Amino acid sequence: MNQAAESPRIVNIAGPNGAGKTTFAREYLPKEAGFPDFINVDLIAQGLSPFAPDKAALQAGKLMLAQIARQVSRRESFAFETTLSGLSYSRHIPRWRRAGYHVKLIFL
Repeated sequence: MNQAAESPRIVNIAGPNGAGKTTFAREYLPKEAGFPDFINVDLIAQGLSPFAPDKAALQAGKLMLAQIARQVSRRESFAFETTLSGLSYSRHIPRWRRAGYHVKLIFL
């Protein structure tokens, strides 16, 4: 089956702070899963405020949600990282599945 005929995929890499989510994603996503797009709120915050990323956390969270919405509207596969400390992402999973996405959770 070619890539164009496959369902788009979402991989949620989840776990507590310090679990190694970003390190895992950097190894796993491009090599094993073939994912070019990884949406990471911490990396977004570091880009916005390299010396004080905590000050950019709220803005980074909004940008992350906007990027996820763009990927879904384009039916593009992507991965994102979360601690799963809230229920915000779980509310989206049924909608993503209805849109034809295969959703996978990797908990570290």
